Amino acid sequence: MTKTKIITLMCCLPDLASVNIKDRLLELESWTKSELPPVEKMKEGLLKYPVTSSVLYTEDKGKELSNLFTEVYELKKGDILLRMISIDGRIIFQDYLDKRLEELGFGSDLIVFLSKHKSQSETKALTAHVSGNYTDADYGGLPYALPVPAPLAMKKLILVMDRLNNETGLGYDVTFEVTHHGPTELETPSLFVEIGSTEKEWVDQKPGVIVAKSVLSLADPDNVNTFDTDANTDTNESNERLAQESKLLENNTIAVAFGGGHYGDRQTVSLFRTRLAFGHMFPKYQLETITEELILKAFEKTGASIAFFDKKSMRGPDRRRITEILEKNNIPILNDKESVAEYGVGFNLREKENGNDEESD
Repeated sequence: MTKTKIITLMCCLPDLASVNIKDRLLELESWTKSELPPVEKMKEGLLKYPVTSSVLYTEDKGKELSNLFTEVYELKKGDILLRMISIDGRIIFQDYLDKRLEELGFGSDLIVFLSKHKSQSETKALTAHVSGNYTDADYGGLPYALPVPAPLAMKKLILVMDRLNNETGLGYDVTFEVTHHGPTELETPSLFVEIGSTEKEWVDQKPGVIVAKSVLSLADPDNVNTFDTDANTDTNESNERLAQESKLLENNTIAVAFGGGHYGDRQTVSLFRTRLAFGHMFPKYQLETITEELILKAFEKTGASIAFFDKKSMRGPDRRRITEILEKNNIPILNDKESVAEYGVGFNLREKENGNDEESD
């Protein structure tokens, strides 16, 4: 008998984009509303496994956020159970969430945080990333701490979001972000999927539908075509794209990435032309300070076997120091060109290889 895989989708009620994605998910499928755990039991879980907080995060001043679950919906698709939970609290502070879920009978194999993305440029974007802190814990989590990422799920989300973005003519950037912010104290694989970058986009149903459909595609790991769009797309072209996506998801090798800006441009491009999937990513502006201990922790948590270098973006001293650490620990290093030669699939779904490299909170 095949074990049911449980994917937990976390909706943050103070987050407009998160609520938008949740509402679109409820519209797309017939979910079953489940009974909430008793309030006292939820409070006991919070006492046993408390959330973190940040003095720098000021949006919630004057608000009473209980960090209790407010709604639970379930959707069974084959051997996958999707469980969507709304929480009255900020998800970047939900350390030990997987432990609390287990305490409440909601154990999970994957946690997907539905969230908003902010950037100074206010670029319209759909992003995915892993949480974690290279240094201090200014925005949730603990200092110098990394959770377990979900590289293949993150790759699939970006591939599907990119296709739907193209088919609908939405015109958003679809990209990775590097590892940043909390929560960090999670043993269950997790990732963030986000709509950016202003309130106008956070509440817009069009990107909400694309993210929702992409999240639902995780319920069928062997099929990228879980949902059709209403777009007027040539069938042959669409079928070719789907076949290419499937090929990109076959037999992936997991990597930890070094270099590039906040949006990991080289990593994002690599995703569209190689059988590489990425876990933790360290941007160029953090390479001078990351420790050997944190680097090795990233490989352990990610389950990665190789390092990916955006070599051109790395300062010489940083590149040499990190190379020495990796070679000492027998970890192979590949740059962009080498990764295509070894893991390339013979095509590139991205014509444009240089995107926005802006840093963001």
